[in-house]
Amino acid sequence: MLSKRVRVETRMSKFLHKAIVILALLLLTSCIKTYKHDVQQGNILDQERLARLELGMSKSDVQTLLGTSLLQDSFHPDRWDYFYSLRKARKKDTEKKLLTLYFKDGKLYQIVGTVTSTDGTETGSQTKTVIIDERPAQGGIIQRGWDKIWQ
Repeated sequence: MLSKRVRVETRMSKFLHKAIVILALLLLTSCIKTYKHDVQQGNILDQERLARLELGMSKSDVQTLLGTSLLQDSFHPDRWDYFYSLRKARKKDTEKKLLTLYFKDGKLYQIVGTVTSTDGTETGSQTKTVIIDERPAQGGIIQRGWDKIWQ
């Protein structure tokens, strides 16, 4: 009778020992930082493609060059907005780029937006903001109607 009791206790102690080791390993693995990756959203606006963008290009040429725009306004079909954001892992700031293209009679006639480009110099690379074009001041609906009447 005693031998059975001793066997059960040793089995329990072996099980308890294994359970403690497994629990300790689980607790140690939870201390390791999880992997976080960069999150890119939108159309990637690289400088090479933007350099090839020219006024007077057709809509299909622009779409071939930059891809389909993410934001398409049903009220303004001749306006294409390209948005790009990049959130680096473990950083709070987000890099954002917005490029707006305006078309007239199927041809690109205006480019508006801020795009950062990297220029390689002898001292290293610098990042600068380039304003491509300023958006012209436009009046509201009443002002545009008034202008059409009195032209």
